[in-house]
Amino acid sequence: MNFSLLEDFHTTWRDILVIGKTMERDGRKYHIVGMTLSDEARLYIIEPHLEPKVRRRKGIRNQRSILKEYGEGDCCYLHCSDFCLGRQQLNVRTGTGGPMNSDDYGTIQLFFDMMSAGWRIPEWLKDTDWDKLQLLTLTMDNVEKLPEFTPDMPITITHGPVPLRHIVEKQVTLHVGKSRSFHFTDGYGDEVQCHINNVTLIDAWKDMEEQWKAPRLAERFTPKQLEQARKYSYDALKQNCPKGMCYVGIEYECSKDLNLTFYSKEYLQSLPEIHKGSALFVSMRLKPDKQTGTHDLPLKGCVIQTPVPPDTVKISAELFLYFEMVKAWTERVS
Repeated sequence: MNFSLLEDFHTTWRDILVIGKTMERDGRKYHIVGMTLSDEARLYIIEPHLEPKVRRRKGIRNQRSILKEYGEGDCCYLHCSDFCLGRQQLNVRTGTGGPMNSDDYGTIQLFFDMMSAGWRIPEWLKDTDWDKLQLLTLTMDNVEKLPEFTPDMPITITHGPVPLRHIVEKQVTLHVGKSRSFHFTDGYGDEVQCHINNVTLIDAWKDMEEQWKAPRLAERFTPKQLEQARKYSYDALKQNCPKGMCYVGIEYECSKDLNLTFYSKEYLQSLPEIHKGSALFVSMRLKPDKQTGTHDLPLKGCVIQTPVPPDTVKISAELFLYFEMVKAWTERVS
């Protein structure tokens, strides 16, 4: 321990607002502590810490088993889009959350400052161990002054939309330049029809070179920042897709509004790679030129980021999972 650590943790607020409201959902309690204003306005919520529902398997784990192990462990208020305190609306820009740690002096200072400003710890929270809690921090957009708030003011919270993950594992053979249709059963037992309009090979190196030529980048970043970001991107691409290889792009339609994720069978059967040095990753998306496909349904895109030779004509793949968007809804706290 040294004094430089204290400098890192110490924060001086321009303003502080105590809210102190408890909500209860599905038998669990959540507590809005309050807000602070320094360079940005932040709102703090204490939530129960739920361990991710992970199904770990013994023995050697391939990419398939690792992907299936990811649970839905959750920050309940992480996907909120805005908060209304009385009549003042606060738009959420970003949110972060993680387990509370008694060694985090910044969090301890925050709670001390909230208590000094009038926050009273609710009775149900006083004897709860920190290892059973997590602190969610929501950063608000364009707030120069914290809102006025009194305990009798209602709070309205807008949730979502939130993506829900569903495993499918439907084997599909793809042919470059050709279309095909198939169906699968979703998480509700409904049959979903999927139409693949086209399968293409993507020269990821060419695409990245074109992206870095965009004039808007020079307007937003300094030459040094551009060079550093460009080097990082090319290093990541080099690790994942050697020059001369291609990724597989899929344009598809669905009878339900779902976002599909395809993987190659080769990737799902492979073991995790051990990189020397840092492991970098570049994420590519495919945005179709048209809004609707041949069946008059919304046209969407997916990229299989397993490198294949440029003369590839057939790919053994799987519709491994899909994301369902849950509609936004509002919660009123009195």
